[in-house]
Amino acid sequence: MFEKQTPNTRNILVIGKTGNGKSALANVLVDSEQSETFKESDKSISETKQAKSEKVEIIYGDEKIIYQIIDTTGLCDTDMDKDNILPMLYEAIKLLNGEINQILFVVGGRFSKEEEEVYNIFKNILFFDCDISKYTTLVRTRFSDFEDRNECEIDRKIIEKKIPDDIHIIYVDNPPLKGNENKIKLNKETRRASKEILMRHLLDYCRKSYCPSSMQLINGRIGDHVKREKELEKEEDDLWEQIRQAEDFQCEKLLQKRMDELKLLRREEEKKISEGMKRGLIDVIDQAGENWKHAVETGVEQGNKVLPLIGGAVGGILGTGVGAVGTAFSALGYVLTTVTRGKI
Repeated sequence: MFEKQTPNTRNILVIGKTGNGKSALANVLVDSEQSETFKESDKSISETKQAKSEKVEIIYGDEKIIYQIIDTTGLCDTDMDKDNILPMLYEAIKLLNGEINQILFVVGGRFSKEEEEVYNIFKNILFFDCDISKYTTLVRTRFSDFEDRNECEIDRKIIEKKIPDDIHIIYVDNPPLKGNENKIKLNKETRRASKEILMRHLLDYCRKSYCPSSMQLINGRIGDHVKREKELEKEEDDLWEQIRQAEDFQCEKLLQKRMDELKLLRREEEKKISEGMKRGLIDVIDQAGENWKHAVETGVEQGNKVLPLIGGAVGGILGTGVGAVGTAFSALGYVLTTVTRGKI
């Protein structure tokens, strides 16, 4: 499934709760002043309905670097449509192409218990075979004093109490490009200052790549179906062109019949990909092993919501007697829970 990455292309996965400023951060990174590139919103409802990526090229000395910025679909949200979760996860995995260079975990305020839970899911389950802290940066957005080192240090100490891992923490502010002309001009300057901080950080720390075993496990389940879907998609595109140029009604009718057949075949492959995603996630949970059990037990001790709930769903498989507590906070937690219960 995974094709060879363009030399010096680096994948940046942007995750975080809706409303924390993921899309604004992504727009700043790709140097876009158009909020439509990555749909920005100050609402609690996600404007990003599917994983989306944009590339930005920079020249650093004699080196040309291409950053692919991947904005996720609210993996930390509760309002995700369950029918769309697996396709969205699949899109994000496909865009990553089997390789991650940096995860930007976007936090818009104090690091909450729910966000701590999501971080633990990534650390102990999805990226169980690696020290994720080496590839993760916590980006504190909407921090108006981001250029004040003392204020940043005060906040940093508070966050470090929540995350014992030695991960990088940087501070930015990406205010919306709305309002009168003077306000927009001021906000553009603030966003440019934020971008300088982000790019310096990426140049320093976004060089190594990581190929998670979890992606390879999922790819093993869906790779053939993805390849077939791409072939059908290409044939469908070619057919549309033939239909457009067809001069004979009978010929057009035959082409349309084939088009209808292709659509059915693509839907079948999509179903197989969805099923493969579910089985792949179960493979990941199984491989996570002791890390998974530790995450569940730690979650119960700390009174967390997501991990104990998921742990209760798969406890029988892994031999942990953990009951479900609270309600799932993230769409990702929902997926892992319902997959193992066989509901999706």
